[in-house]
Amino acid sequence: MGRERLTVRVSGLAALPRAARKPALVKAAVARAFALERSRRAGEVAVVFVSRSEMKNINRQYLGHDYDTDVVTFEHESVPGVPAAQAPIGDIFISGWMAARQAAELGHSVLRETLTLAAHGALHLLGHDDRDPRAKARMFRAQDRILEDLSA
Repeated sequence: MGRERLTVRVSGLAALPRAARKPALVKAAVARAFALERSRRAGEVAVVFVSRSEMKNINRQYLGHDYDTDVVTFEHESVPGVPAAQAPIGDIFISGWMAARQAAELGHSVLRETLTLAAHGALHLLGHDDRDPRAKARMFRAQDRILEDLSA
């Protein structure tokens, strides 16, 4: 059986500086995460860029955290009766404000940080965790592999 179809939808690009508005690269980062993990999951991943206040609201409302964060990921349950290729896999919310801030702190482009956060969110959807140092190191190595050769 061949690889199932993964669809990545990107929205909210206005939350990013113009130079970082590269939906094809965002889609590629997510798709590479799924390929790297050899995931055969079919369905749709939504990558949504949001403002600082929207991210704080999401973090507070859904996770009970009253602070800024860079990425929040929600995995969806399977939906009975919906073909796998059309089923939602999950949503990745990325703070455009935090992407710009972290890019400046790390000394690279906002586009590079945006792609890193998209890859990070995709890895969360695939079961990666970054709560302990070892798991975080594994996740960051996976992110680096995903971003290799992406034009950022």
